[in-house]
Amino acid sequence: VEHARTFAFNPSKWMMVTFDCTAMWVDDSSTLHRTFNVDPLYLQHENSGASIDYMHWQIPLSRRFRSLKLWFVIRSYGVKGLQKHVREGVRLAKKFESLVRNDPLFEVGADRIMGLVCFRIKG
Repeated sequence: VEHARTFAFNPSKWMMVTFDCTAMWVDDSSTLHRTFNVDPLYLQHENSGASIDYMHWQIPLSRRFRSLKLWFVIRSYGVKGLQKHVREGVRLAKKFESLVRNDPLFEVGADRIMGLVCFRIKG
């Protein structure tokens, strides 16, 4: 990760938020600002440029407040709680993989990766 310029992931996979919440980290946010900058006259005000204006980080000017849901999850569970939740998901995936391997009707189609088990009906 230390060599990455950007990193994006979907918290919906394990962080208990809706599927349309995506988290993103960028090394240099000025590139995003230059790309998505929308500055029509009717959006300008006396405090323009005084603080970070997140409307310049993406295309739409109006979006639901998805980050608030993620913020509540992080505040409610904390790092240790989220680690516990992810580890439980991995544990359950291992158990499910074992059940599939021991069932004569199914087979594991690919190696399990963390919490993802690919399986299919035999034959």
